[in-house]
Amino acid sequence: MFVFEKKWCLKLFDAIMPSGSSMPGISTISLDKFWKEFEQNAPPLMKLGVRFAVFYLTLRPFFSPRYLKLFPQLSTSAQDLFLTEVNESRFYLERQLVTTLKAVACMAYFDHPKMRLMVE
Repeated sequence: MFVFEKKWCLKLFDAIMPSGSSMPGISTISLDKFWKEFEQNAPPLMKLGVRFAVFYLTLRPFFSPRYLKLFPQLSTSAQDLFLTEVNESRFYLERQLVTTLKAVACMAYFDHPKMRLMVE
């Protein structure tokens, strides 16, 4: 993935896994090691799917009359609302794109040694 795609992905990840009362958010940890391993080891179809999900979910709010901005430009509350809407979409593909990024965000989060120690 290109640098700008990783930045978009991090914004999506941060909206999916924000800082909470008991656990730090995904934006507080470095994902460099995860991205390196992902690029080397993930199957090509998975890489393509993640890339498509990032592009789709980043660009889709721009084409919605409610938002008219790219995902990273939305406020935190608008990001939450947008992801909720897409996650409850009548279109299976949209719901699946959110689910895909949730799964990858969890893999990235718990790949970090600090996060694994917190849950052990």
